[in-house]
Amino acid sequence: MIEVRPAVARDTAGLLELLVAQLSEHGLPAGRERVLRGIELAFETSAPFLVAVEGARAVGVCLANRIASVEHGGPVLFIEELYVPPDMRRRGVARALLDRLLADARASGVKAVELEVDEGHEAACALYGSLGFEPNARTPWVLLLR
Repeated sequence: MIEVRPAVARDTAGLLELLVAQLSEHGLPAGRERVLRGIELAFETSAPFLVAVEGARAVGVCLANRIASVEHGGPVLFIEELYVPPDMRRRGVARALLDRLLADARASGVKAVELEVDEGHEAACALYGSLGFEPNARTPWVLLLR
């Protein structure tokens, strides 16, 4: 049975493994120290951070960030990370994570939830569409500050 709950410090090792795997799967730098610092920052800032567990194993993760939005007239969540390892996909883990995130967001007065989907991830698009998400015409840009 899959349980979705807020991540806590004792989940760090499992979260680290999941997030390193996600970045590697996407061909992004997956340095463990960098990922660990991101996890620590999520805890420090009380970001919405969920873990899905089956028994003692972390089998999914969802990290969002709260943003003040003029466009939406209130707080917005941006889903920064949502990952389920390949052996756990198509078992409802991602949907359970999103259901919990959306329920918590609605209860706390969040006005909208935004996210990005990499090209070629049709299964993710289908999942988001089934939950009522709509494509956004904006193109994300990034400037890395080093």
